[in-house]
Amino acid sequence: MTTAAEPPQGRESPSRRNPSALDLLRSLLPLTLLILLVVWLYSPDDPAAVTAIDPAPELAYAATLVDFDVLAAEGLPSGWRPTSAALTPSTAKGPHTVRVGYVTPQERFAQVVQSDRPRSDLLDDVLGPDVTGVGPVDIAGVVWDGLRTADRETALVRQEGTATVVVTGSAPLDVLTGLAGSLRPVTP
Repeated sequence: MTTAAEPPQGRESPSRRNPSALDLLRSLLPLTLLILLVVWLYSPDDPAAVTAIDPAPELAYAATLVDFDVLAAEGLPSGWRPTSAALTPSTAKGPHTVRVGYVTPQERFAQVVQSDRPRSDLLDDVLGPDVTGVGPVDIAGVVWDGLRTADRETALVRQEGTATVVVTGSAPLDVLTGLAGSLRPVTP
C-alpha cells in the first residue's frame, strides 16, 4: 500500500527525472569553488621569486679537492642572485666539475662551469653537440672563445691551467662578459 506522499515504487519523483541547468549549476558550484580554493592555497606568491644562496662555502670546499683554481664571481652589480652551487666529482681523484648558477638583474639565467674533464666532453655536456664559433671575445685583456648553442644561447670558453671555464646562459653577451670578467680564484 502506498501513501499519497510517496511516489509508487519503481518510479522516480518528478524532480529527479529532468534536472534543469540550474540544478546542474548548483551541483557543480561547490566543487568548482573547492578546486579554486585549493589552487589558490598552493600557488606560489611570486612565480618569479628565486631563492638566492651563498656559493662561497661550496666553492671553498671545491678548492680544497680539485687540482685547478676554482673561480668565483666578485663585485657583480646589484641584482645578480646566485641560485645554485655544486661540485660533481667523477671519481675520488677526478675529473671534477664545479657549477654556479645565477639569475641576472634582467631575470635571465647564467652559469659558470669549471672542469678538468676533456674540453670537448665538457662542452658537449654543458652546451650540447651543435655549437658554432662566433669569434674571440676580449675581456679585460683575456681572450675567450665566443660560441653559440643550438638553443641560441651564448657561451664564453677559455682554458685556465688544466681546467676549462665556461660562462653560458640565456643572458645576452654583454651580461655574460660582465660575469666572466668578475671571476677570481678562490682561496681554500
